[in-house]
Amino acid sequence: MNKIIGKYFLKELVTTWFAVTLILLIILSTNKFADVIGDIASGDLPSSSLFQVIFYSSIDYLVILIPLSTFLSILMVLGRFYKNSEMTAILSSGVGPSHLYRVLSGPLVVLIASLLLISVFVSPQAKKSIELSKQNALTKIGIEFFEPGRFITLKDGAVFYSKERLGNNRFLEVFMQTEINGEVSVVTAEYAEIQGTQGNNLLVFFNGRRYQGKPGDNDFRVLEFSEHQLPLFISKTNKEANNISTESMSNLLRQSDLLSQAEIQWRLSPPIALLILVFLAVPLSKTSPRQGQYGGLVLGVLVYMIYVNLLGAARVWFEQGDSPQVIGLWWVHCLGFIFTLFMILTSYNFFSRLTTIREKK
Repeated sequence: MNKIIGKYFLKELVTTWFAVTLILLIILSTNKFADVIGDIASGDLPSSSLFQVIFYSSIDYLVILIPLSTFLSILMVLGRFYKNSEMTAILSSGVGPSHLYRVLSGPLVVLIASLLLISVFVSPQAKKSIELSKQNALTKIGIEFFEPGRFITLKDGAVFYSKERLGNNRFLEVFMQTEINGEVSVVTAEYAEIQGTQGNNLLVFFNGRRYQGKPGDNDFRVLEFSEHQLPLFISKTNKEANNISTESMSNLLRQSDLLSQAEIQWRLSPPIALLILVFLAVPLSKTSPRQGQYGGLVLGVLVYMIYVNLLGAARVWFEQGDSPQVIGLWWVHCLGFIFTLFMILTSYNFFSRLTTIREKK
């Protein structure tokens, strides 16, 4: 009987878990897709990196989604069991919450190991790949960005326009306006080409004129040229200011500063939170049929939000040196463990039994 109930519970849980994880991942990826499209339109990312950034972002989202989707799935499945009085029949057959924990132990170990791998190693590498894509966009402007027939705003505010593109690397009847030291510079030419190597791109105009002066003045300077070169604006990237979230775990362990220590504890937090949330979900999902299926789900979302916000606040306090280094982020998990233990003992009627024993004495 216990095996049948365990298989039934796992089947419902796995189905719900995949559905919840997929839905949340689609929602987050859709929002990220809109942000990436905006970055591509502004020239901060090449269009070729669209799916690459979405893919790496989806991997990074799993660090947040796995604990949340697992927690919500258990609340939803057990909440439905209580709503349909299935849990009453299960408990009447001699299967208690302890058996549910034994059923969850196998999948929980797999999820914790997978989440630890993603959080510690895969997610930082994914973030690093996203940063490299952005840096490559800043040091290399692709020819596909300069689409003919529309005005393009470059990173320094310059406006470029071409009527037609000829071949793969030449633009016909081009126009470019820039602002230099309070003066406006306008370049028109028969055609232009992008030349140079990565990090040293030039926009070369051929057979044209350059007009420069202050708007409203009559002393505009006009220069006719057969060839004129302008550097394409490249944002300078500070290689020394590395993002701490992209550092490898081995490098972080060699550091003793607060930022590195906070990042280490932050990466270890998702597996710990997953363990606590799974144990918390079983007593938190306990409701009566009259309360409805989603009574525990609302409370669970509230508890999860408090947990996550406390972790974020604890990290900021730790990085700023406002909390002792020994405590770090661990006090948040300790509070979560104490609250979980309290809920488990309450579901077992531990305190009411303790009161009854004291009254008998």
